[in-house]
Amino acid sequence: MVNEFLGPRKIITGENSIRAIPNEMKNLGGSHPLIVTDDGIIKAGILKQLISVLDEQKVEYKIFPEVESDPEFAIMEKGKKVFMEGQHDILIALGGGSSIDTAKVIGLLATNEGTVKDYLGIIILKNDPIPVIAIPTTAGTGSEVTHMAMATDKENNLKRLIKGPQLIPKSAVLDPTLLKSLPPLTISYTGIDAFTHGLESFLSTRSTLITQQLSLGAIKLIYHALIPFKENPKDTELASKMLHGSCLAGIAFTNAELGAIHALASPLAGQYHLPHGLSCALLLCNVLKVNRDAALEKYAILFETLGFSRNGLSDQKCADKLIEAIDGLVRKLGIPSSLKSFGVKPQALPQMVEYVLKSPALTANPKKLNREEVESLFNSVC
Repeated sequence: MVNEFLGPRKIITGENSIRAIPNEMKNLGGSHPLIVTDDGIIKAGILKQLISVLDEQKVEYKIFPEVESDPEFAIMEKGKKVFMEGQHDILIALGGGSSIDTAKVIGLLATNEGTVKDYLGIIILKNDPIPVIAIPTTAGTGSEVTHMAMATDKENNLKRLIKGPQLIPKSAVLDPTLLKSLPPLTISYTGIDAFTHGLESFLSTRSTLITQQLSLGAIKLIYHALIPFKENPKDTELASKMLHGSCLAGIAFTNAELGAIHALASPLAGQYHLPHGLSCALLLCNVLKVNRDAALEKYAILFETLGFSRNGLSDQKCADKLIEAIDGLVRKLGIPSSLKSFGVKPQALPQMVEYVLKSPALTANPKKLNREEVESLFNSVC
């Protein structure tokens, strides 16, 4: 079997690595950036850190601060208009997955005709998009190194995927000092999302020797750093481990794909605007139980990767103990055990089941799920 591997062009890491951005802009042929971010980043003072670096180097820039959680088509198209009117030549995405995804889509719209609707699904662009420098301020989505973006289809109340190799940002800047003001709940949700990326990319039927090593590295880093980081977000060493874990998982699933957890989580986020990490956390252990017998050897490897000793345990026993350990992690994070308090209604399930059964993520799941199993998994968290 022939496999291809997609990776980021450059990853810049370390405390205060945000200071490398002016030089990186020059390397990419840019001098007049549009900064894509959101109001939360501004209020947290993180944007000010970037601006001080740009001002010091006398870089002229404009800010597009209108990104919202689960950004809609209209926001992305407005960002493209601002980019074109300002005659910008490079994009700086500062924020979580929503800001980075928005910048990716602005970049492709700026060099290719049409609207967001014209680029849903898997794409090969006629023209390369505007270069994006991605600066994650959460350790979760891995969007700074992935070849995809999510856009919310408000008309149909669904999250839509845009996916293609040209969407990978030109540079990713992993600066742990930018994570100091993260709220505990955000750390929980984004951290468990990154952990799920590592798990699903490892269990994926499309994983390779390369992606498996990336996945395992991500899982180990995040599992041991997530709770301590939530308790002390100002610890830059822990923040660095979380950023690196999220990044590794992002590279892994870019190449290996994901699975049923993300297939089920996507319509929950689109229909009810739930935090993506919350949906993943609620589904995580239930999906692991369903998939267990289809990937027992891999579950045993995951068990040992987390630092547990087999001591002669069978693969099945290791798998059971793995699920127990992960369930313990989710509980320690203080994540709710069901979606009842979020207004999820059973009558919406048929539409979501249809969405899941058509999801590309489901094709790489270790077990092929039927309609009844998908319905059962939704019911288990409602």
